[in-house]
Amino acid sequence: MPLPLICLMTAVPALQVPAPAAGPQAVLDAARAKVKAVMEARAAFMKAGGNTKDFRGDCAKELADLDARLAVETRPDMRQALLVSKLFHLQLAKAQPTPALLDQVRQEVPPTAAAWSLDPGLLSTRAAADPKGWGAYVAEARMKHADAGLRRTLLFDHFLARLEAGDEAGWKAAFDAIRAQFPGSPLQQRAQAFLDAEAKTGPGHPAPAFSLKALEDPKTTYTLDTFKGRYVLIDFWATWCPDCRVELPGLHAAWAKFKAKPFEILSLSFDRRVEHIAPFRQQATTLMPWKHAYIEGGFKNPLADAYGVMGIPKALLIGPDGKIVAQGAQLRGEQLEKTLEQFLGK
Repeated sequence: MPLPLICLMTAVPALQVPAPAAGPQAVLDAARAKVKAVMEARAAFMKAGGNTKDFRGDCAKELADLDARLAVETRPDMRQALLVSKLFHLQLAKAQPTPALLDQVRQEVPPTAAAWSLDPGLLSTRAAADPKGWGAYVAEARMKHADAGLRRTLLFDHFLARLEAGDEAGWKAAFDAIRAQFPGSPLQQRAQAFLDAEAKTGPGHPAPAFSLKALEDPKTTYTLDTFKGRYVLIDFWATWCPDCRVELPGLHAAWAKFKAKPFEILSLSFDRRVEHIAPFRQQATTLMPWKHAYIEGGFKNPLADAYGVMGIPKALLIGPDGKIVAQGAQLRGEQLEKTLEQFLGK
């Protein structure tokens, strides 16, 4: 899925109110113009050793300008551009849109509105966050929008979401649509790569071997034999990954409930710098009091390929005999404890 952009930390001038003749495209172009500067600032922050999760910007002036214009604008196409641009700037600022704003967007901006071409990821984010409220809306955009690039992005994001959820009928339908609409394209090749990666770690497969130094004790090495006779939850994660952080309360609850049983958790960090991990784990809500190792190079590490890790978080449950018994959605959210109870009891 597309990663969210981040707004500049430094103060920036407010968007200039377009001349009366300016149309919706000027609003969208102004929003796009932010991206280059944002990415340059983000790169400088990372180069200085910062963790991207801590990169915060200030889009207050842009958002205030958009609100002021929405208060007086009556042209439907302009309002659509302004509302989508507001969502976009909230995303840049890592701020959550209010329910009232989301309701307003659904009421005023059709799924096929040209303004959504600003960033198709805005729609994918809404579908993931609120499938019931936005599922049908985003599906209409995915099937009927005039922008083929937008349809392509939404279709691929839908395929990944169904694959992650373990919805075989859903991901197969999406994959068939990709093959039919974009035959032989890089999109089809990428979708196939995700399917091939998932196949490497399906239930029943032997877990790939590994040898990893313990994060807090380099003299200790973790291998599959370390966990022989016990269930081990392998958790691929990073401090910079928002979805990984969302899963942490569930992991902590599972650890508290099952740590007295033949059960371990091994978290494998894909952080860009190993020194980002310790400060994160010093916080009371993210202690992660189980086993850890650092995967240098992240997705480029051979272990990532062996385990088919093309996105994080990714979790797998390995049984006492070294074979994978569960993965994906079975180990996410409220399903985690239910899955563990199947193997470890209540």
